[in-house]
This record gives sequence, C-alpha cells and structure tokens, in this order.
Amino acid sequence: MADERRQQIAQLLSSEDPAIRRRAAEDLAEEKGFAVIAALAAALRDENKGVRDAAVRALARIGNENVAHAVVEYLADRNITTRNLAAELLMQLKERSVSALLPTMFDADQDVRKFAVDILGFIQAKASVEHMVKLLDDPDPNVVVSAAEALGNIRHDAAVPALVALYDKREDAKPCVIESLGKIGGPGAAAFLEQRFVASLSTGIADPVIMYTFLEALGAVGSARTVNVLRSQLPSVKGKLRNILLDSLLRLAQRTGHTFDDLSALKADLLAALNDDDRAIRKTVALALTEVPGDDVTDTLIMTLGTDEDLDSQLAPWLDTRSNVFVRIVELIESGSLKLGKEVVGVLSRSSSLITYADLPKEFMDSDVNLLQRACGLLKQAWDACREETRGAIVDALFRLDGDQAIEFLDAIMNDPDPWLRIHTIELLVPLDDRRIPEFIARFLQDDDEMVREMAVSALESKGNTVGNEDNQ
Repeated sequence: MADERRQQIAQLLSSEDPAIRRRAAEDLAEEKGFAVIAALAAALRDENKGVRDAAVRALARIGNENVAHAVVEYLADRNITTRNLAAELLMQLKERSVSALLPTMFDADQDVRKFAVDILGFIQAKASVEHMVKLLDDPDPNVVVSAAEALGNIRHDAAVPALVALYDKREDAKPCVIESLGKIGGPGAAAFLEQRFVASLSTGIADPVIMYTFLEALGAVGSARTVNVLRSQLPSVKGKLRNILLDSLLRLAQRTGHTFDDLSALKADLLAALNDDDRAIRKTVALALTEVPGDDVTDTLIMTLGTDEDLDSQLAPWLDTRSNVFVRIVELIESGSLKLGKEVVGVLSRSSSLITYADLPKEFMDSDVNLLQRACGLLKQAWDACREETRGAIVDALFRLDGDQAIEFLDAIMNDPDPWLRIHTIELLVPLDDRRIPEFIARFLQDDDEMVREMAVSALESKGNTVGNEDNQ
C-alpha cells in the first residue's frame, strides 16, 4: 500500500497527463498522511482545472487540521486562483482551520492578513476575537475594515469596546463599525448607536450612507427606547432618509411590540413613503397604514394592489374586512383611477359579502342603477381587455354579486361561434363553487363541437357529477 501511495503521489506531482494526475488526486482522498496532504496541497497550483478541483475535493474529504496547516501557506501564493482555492478550503474546514489561521493574522503581507481575517470572520471563530481586536490598529486600512467586519460576523460582545473606540479613530471604518455593532447587539452597542445617530443628525451634514447604516443597525438591535429616539428625530429628516427612518422605526416597533398611540399623526409620512422606490419600505409602510382610518388611506392601499405579490397577500385580509372597501373600489374604477386586475377583483368579490345596506349612502340604493349593478357592469366591461387570470376572478365575482347576471353574461359568451372561447369559459367555471355551475355546464353536453362536449364532460366529472353516455351523444 505504501508503494502504491508513493506512486500515486508521484503521478499527481509529475505525470504529464492531466487525466492521470486527476485520478491520482481522487485516489489519494482516502489517505490522511502528511505526505499525501502536502502533495494534494501542492496540486492547488496545477495548471489543469480538473486536477485542481480533484485536489480540493480530496483535501476537503480528508478534512482535518493537518489539511488546514498545509493549505494556509497558499494564501500567500502569487496566483489568485491558488489563493482563492486555499481560502475556499479553509472556509469549508471551519473551526478546524482556526489554529492554522491565527498566526497568519500577523503575517508581514497585508493581503495574507486580510485573507485570514475574512476567513475567520466567515467561520465565526470566537477564539480569534482577542487577536482580531489588535488588527483594528493595523497600518493597512483594508485590514482594519476587514477586521471590523469580521468582528461583527463573529458576534462576540467582547469586541464592542474596541469597535466603539475605532469609530472615532477612522472615518473610513465608520459604516463597517456601525454595521458590526448592529450585528453584535446588546445594550452597550444599542446605546452607542442611538447616541451617535442623534449626534450625526444634529450636525446637519450627515453622510447618507452612514445614516442609512445607522438605521439598519438600530432597526435590528434597538430597544423599545430606541423607537422613541427614532420617532423624535423624524421631523429633522427629509427626503429618502426620512422614508428609511420611518421604515426602521416601524420595523423596530413591530419587533419590540411597541404600540403607537398616535399612528394617525404619521399618516402623511406613511402615504408619501408608499411612493418610495424601495420595495421593502413600501411593504412596511403599507402594513402600518392598515391601522390608520380614513377613506384616503383605504383608497391608497387599494391602489397598491397588484404591485407586489407578497404585499397583496398581507393587504388582502385587511381590505376584505373593511366595510367601505367595496364602495371605494367601485368609485375608483368609475373615476378611471383604478384598473381591474386579478387582485382588485378578488377583494371586490370577497368584500361584497360584508356590505351592510343600512350603512350605505341613500343614493346607492335609490337610483335605477344600484351599487351591485354598477359593480357587475364594470366587471363585464373589463372582460375583453383582461388577462385569463383576471377573467377567472371576474366570473367568480359575478356569481358572488348576482348569480342571475353571471348566468346571463356567460350565456352570451358561451353562444359565441368560437369553440375555443366556449372551452375557455368552461375552464373558468370549474374552480367555482356556485350550485348553479354544474347545471350551466351541462348545457354544453349537446354542443355542436366535440371538443366543447368533451370539456363539459371533464368539467362535470371534476366537480363530482357523473355523466352518462346518453348525455354525451
């Protein structure tokens, strides 16, 4: 076996055929001796990608601390590919890499120091914190920033005092320090972030990047007290930063269980923030608006339907319960402010069951065209311009609003000479639950077109209706 292993090592290091070198690397994956590990580590420099990849897989399979000690020296290799492969392996080895990496944190080469710091941060090596803190005074600015970032990834509260001290020492490290303190958290980090955030705003020349980082960090680690701190600063912030502050304020309030006694006072800010180009901000403020009364709020939230699927799923249950949503949707469509989409039709349909006629304005019921008739008319008018998914929602809504009008409307469609339109309409009816639907579909068992008849049979059977042979002649 020893001779065979020596032969495989020789093939890996000296064969001119890359296929032989690759197979040798694969075979050596079952060995764990120092010579094997050293040979596989040397193969990280191989000119052939297949050989390099096989060596990486073999070293990862062996996976002990000896591998880390053999590979770590390649962090200083001149070839970027070799350096990256070594770093990748050390990250895969996780805590088994720590003892090999600690000495390289103080290598004469700043690039090696930075590599070591980045890897230790990635694997969250708590044993490196004491040494990592010293690198916050490194002469190379890239090493300093990487060390600050790594300490945040490790999330050890022992690093907080050193990061706080670094904030005032280096302007270029401030965003990274703030972000890391936000990751580490704790009362000390939160109090520092609050104090420096307010101080930065008071200068009137706050760096937008730093302010954004402050708010992200405070939103993650702030306390109930932080909610009040952020709220107190809202009047002094304008533009995009105001929306970011509002978003952080609301997310933090939700996380800490804080309840606003006067959320309505923020209504103008919330409505304005719905126009922000950040999807996450729009979602946060839209959900906050569900707690604010007023038709203007209801209208604005209705207008957001169809812009974001996740937001729709959270807004729809709220809109479904608002007694005036049906009225508002009808009036918005009639005014030309709102287009009918699947989401709007769905809310219109479901909210119809909540209508209390005693609460409706008198003119809605006294006119020749009452509210339900107007809604049905709008749905019918929209049919031709709608997508298939919206048409399905329209059919469902018509049955909910007025079954007789739904049947009358479908009759006109189903008498269309185009058999594909008749088939499509049957397909739209299958998912619906109205008791009249099976009877309506059964009319087309006698259709002139065979495909329409087959579709009708299939639709009825899917709804649990048995169709005899005589019905499909």
